[in-house]
Amino acid sequence: METLECIKTRRSRRKFLDKEVPQEIIEKIIEAGKCAPSGDNKQPWKFYIIREKNIKKAIVTLDDVYNKQIIPGCDFILIVGVDTNLSPISYIEDGVIAAQNVLLACHDLGLGAVYLSGFNLKDPQDAKGIQKAVNIPDSIMPISMLLIGYPDPHEQIGSKSLKNNKDLIEYR
Repeated sequence: METLECIKTRRSRRKFLDKEVPQEIIEKIIEAGKCAPSGDNKQPWKFYIIREKNIKKAIVTLDDVYNKQIIPGCDFILIVGVDTNLSPISYIEDGVIAAQNVLLACHDLGLGAVYLSGFNLKDPQDAKGIQKAVNIPDSIMPISMLLIGYPDPHEQIGSKSLKNNKDLIEYR
């Protein structure tokens, strides 16, 4: 798939088939995440693959997780964490860029995915519940939770309307 086509056609998928994603495909999407740029090329990421039902269930019980009702249906959760010791200033950006690469790789490889935030800028303590549920050390900030699996072909996916460029771009 061409890059721009991948970017333009990727959509959040919230319904998944009961089918396991093979390890070699998971490795490919992690490779895409690792190719993301990072501040000073520190590559501060840590990727957590969550398939265990008891851990998924623990995440679902957290009060601060938005859209948690769709978690049980995905094959796995990929948590993009960032070591805040390696990236003390740009850890949010470093994590989000890696997550976007993963989302695009998922689409290119025929997987469905949806982005759930693991981090709330207004209340960074929200991440503590995820850290505890997944046993993530304090130095690793869970920036993104990506629910990944084979997309249900019956899920209704609407078209995406985009704002007009004239409303977004200012030339100076």
